Amino acid sequence: MSKKNFFNDFDSFFNEFDNFFNQPFFNKSIGQISGNVKNEEGEDENGKWSKQTISSKDGSFQMITFSRKYGSEKSKKIDNLSVLKKELEKCVENQEFEKACEIRDKIKFIEENKEKISTIKIELDKAIKEQNFEKAIELRDQLKDLE
Repeated sequence: MSKKNFFNDFDSFFNEFDNFFNQPFFNKSIGQISGNVKNEEGEDENGKWSKQTISSKDGSFQMITFSRKYGSEKSKKIDNLSVLKKELEKCVENQEFEKACEIRDKIKFIEENKEKISTIKIELDKAIKEQNFEKAIELRDQLKDLE
């Protein structure tokens, strides 16, 4: 009884893929596609994003990668305001005018206190780094009142 090597079958199955990846537009020395590269970057209400498009020289292959960075302080501020603004639009569409007035006032309050909120956040970070937790609690509560 002869033993059959599973990996030989596996390798032969993927030979077609090997042929594809050995085409001229793949640069084997660095493991990347060679050709035209286009980079784009931007920022929206969800944070920073980047997009890279790589096309083969003959145009037969194109690869697009998209990445986004979440969690920056700026994107959180923008996100809070954008959520409130979208909620305001829905309230107006549904003719919930009392709720719309409350949301409008929240938006104005946050926009008017942007500088104060920013200052308190810096102080809060400093208090946490210095392990002054009593002050951090006080600053956190001030921040909650402003947001």
